[in-house]
Amino acid sequence: MNTFMLLFLLSQQVTPESILDHIRENLSYSTSRFTAQIEIRKGKRVLTKNFSGYSKGDNFYIEFTNPEDRGVKYLKLRKDLYVYLPDIDDVVRMSGDMLKQSFMGSDLSYEDLVQEDPLRFYKPTSLSDTAIEGNSLYVLELEDTTGTAPYFRIRMLVDKKTKTWVKEELFTKSGRRLKEVEALEYRAIGGKYYPVAIIMKDLRLKDSYTKFVMSDVSFDTPVPQNIFRLEFLKK
Repeated sequence: MNTFMLLFLLSQQVTPESILDHIRENLSYSTSRFTAQIEIRKGKRVLTKNFSGYSKGDNFYIEFTNPEDRGVKYLKLRKDLYVYLPDIDDVVRMSGDMLKQSFMGSDLSYEDLVQEDPLRFYKPTSLSDTAIEGNSLYVLELEDTTGTAPYFRIRMLVDKKTKTWVKEELFTKSGRRLKEVEALEYRAIGGKYYPVAIIMKDLRLKDSYTKFVMSDVSFDTPVPQNIFRLEFLKK
């Protein structure tokens, strides 16, 4: 076997690292525009919230448009998260233990919300095969190598054909399963295969879930530059 053929065969091998790299690359973009809806269930109560926004690099802007939350705005500038509350006409900086609180009453924490490329904290520890309802999947196990990730371990189910994640289980260092996240729908957008509908469950809560559905999203397109400033929140 010549050297070229050997290198070619090696390049085609599936490794835990290559699967993780593919997932991260598929979820990366320089800018985005989006319109979305959140469905939040707490027991028998179901709330629906609508929002739209933009992102650029590490920064994002979100504005809620449903009647109950109209005018509530979030702005992330690098590592800082700010929220504008129209009822008090003031901007609050989210920090410390506040980041562990629920985002708008959902199963998502503010800490989850501000993570840019959260998988960068993790290193693959194993890769195995499984099948669910006839679908061939990889089981990818990841562990935090930095001590700064909100979850110590992630168990991820990955579709073998598309190499996209279909489900995540999030664990503490002691092995307690905290949350489940499942991709309900993927859509081809700008050369990417992106999850436009997901559901998250905080397993510490009873009869609780949060569903995110993006009705419109685009990547790597121009976005307004003036929105990524604190002064814009009060406009």
